[in-house]
Amino acid sequence: MTPDQIYAEASALLEQQRWAEALPLLEAAINAFPEVPQLRVAAGQCRQRLELGITLLSEGGLTPARYQRWIDLNEERMLDPLLPLRQNWWELAESHDGQPCWLPLHGGLPQVAEGWPQLGWLVLRHPGCVLRPGALQFVEYWLGELEDPLHDPQLIYADEDRLDTEGNRCDPWFKPGFTPESFWSSPWLEGLSLWRLSWLRTQGLLLPPLDLDDRWAWQLEALMHGPRTEGLPHVLSHWQPGQPSLGPLQQRWRAAQLATALQQRGEAVQLVHPHPLEPGCFQLQWSLPAAQRCRVVIPTRDRADLLEACLQSLWRTRGLGERALELEIVVVDNGSVELATQELFQRWRLQLGERFVVREDPRRFNWSALNNGAAQDAESDLLLFLNNDIEALEPGWLEALAAQASRPAVGCVGAVLLYPDRSIQHAGVVVGMHGGADHAYARLPYPCPVHRGRAQLLTSWGAVTGACLMVRRALFEQAGGFDEAFPVEFNDIDFCLRLVQLGYRHVVVPEAVLLHHESQSRDAKASATAAEALTRLQLHWNAQLKTPGPWWPGACAPNFPDGRPLGLEPLL
Repeated sequence: MTPDQIYAEASALLEQQRWAEALPLLEAAINAFPEVPQLRVAAGQCRQRLELGITLLSEGGLTPARYQRWIDLNEERMLDPLLPLRQNWWELAESHDGQPCWLPLHGGLPQVAEGWPQLGWLVLRHPGCVLRPGALQFVEYWLGELEDPLHDPQLIYADEDRLDTEGNRCDPWFKPGFTPESFWSSPWLEGLSLWRLSWLRTQGLLLPPLDLDDRWAWQLEALMHGPRTEGLPHVLSHWQPGQPSLGPLQQRWRAAQLATALQQRGEAVQLVHPHPLEPGCFQLQWSLPAAQRCRVVIPTRDRADLLEACLQSLWRTRGLGERALELEIVVVDNGSVELATQELFQRWRLQLGERFVVREDPRRFNWSALNNGAAQDAESDLLLFLNNDIEALEPGWLEALAAQASRPAVGCVGAVLLYPDRSIQHAGVVVGMHGGADHAYARLPYPCPVHRGRAQLLTSWGAVTGACLMVRRALFEQAGGFDEAFPVEFNDIDFCLRLVQLGYRHVVVPEAVLLHHESQSRDAKASATAAEALTRLQLHWNAQLKTPGPWWPGACAPNFPDGRPLGLEPLL
């Protein structure tokens, strides 16, 4: 290889944040071509990244010192608060006689709140949340920069943080784009939301209540009208110190309001609970249709130890009773030769009878083809594609996956997968991360506080991993199954993107937490197909891979799955 070819290959690895693979290539190239300076520069950058590490948030979130460093060096500044506002901005407040009145933030005198103002924006703000000076001027500038004025937002929300007792900023909340499941599990409009008055007037909505609990119900009703919603990826407000948390009765009341609102939308929500670990967040449980049948497809090649643990845990944690799934297990044997594997097959045939089937498929390994072949004659309602190195931990995960997969709006459903050391392997896939796709919060500890504990919440993602993927059989057939031109990598991403194109969303279910002994049956790092698969994915889905939104917060670095904000990539 020439120096230019080596540099091009190393640059591609660096662009994908694959420092450990790029460095040996560069060091060997420097020995062969010591006169080429760009090789030494690239190697120095690679060593720096390896020394600094890429898990800024691995110790429990963005530390106050690092957050302050980001504020000082990288945060985009607000505009001058003395600049005159070009639009009308109104807050609803209580007058001296206890009646609601409109306070004009753009200047002028308060007005009696007898109806909606004619022009401008409604600023809904929690009393304990303060706007940053110049925030509204910044919003006006941002609105003026939007590329398509005909699709201007009707609802705007933004990132936020808190002030400590000394007035220092801390605990930022970088929010993703608006997707329903993410908002339902971690509502983010309480501190600050901006509503276009021209839209509100056309919806027949009453004025928002001053009481905060009643305002929550008003927001849910307003959202049911489907405003065009945009998240502004900048911190516009601060929560003041000493704000009281919601009491248990308030939390339960808000959970009940959310359940009612979702049921009115036609969602088969069974229960909504306050989340026990994440304040202000919710656990949501959907009902499972009766008599659901599920075919579980598990490709394997020997490694009887992995497959035995997978099958044992699957069968041990299955639901029982009238609402349980009716399981059929299809193991696709991709050329096993060891006696232990055949003995395992025989034991499970004796134990489960017709519910356990082994299909011989000894052709060259092609994950997509193996799974397509095992699904083609299925008559079940659901399909669960499962790697042989997955191990279930607790009951209830299958039913939780199935309840989500049965929702009409949902395409693929995934689980939280943990490495044996209990760090995160998969909590959702960020499509568009470093030119392809990557797993959100990979290698961070579980539970993980990043992005307000999003890894522990029901959340929408651009895709889910094929290591544990459930989908309705009819939907799988409608999409044409997995593309067999992706034999190993990115077949799951391609399949999920095709379903997105058909209008479906993908979710990860926090009740399904499984162990993944990743790649113990094959060496992923030695894959000769990864580069070709990535190129094919980029050719097919170029537009979808340009940005990691809406699943990833716009304020966060698009190439780092630990959730660090933009600008902190080289400064750790």
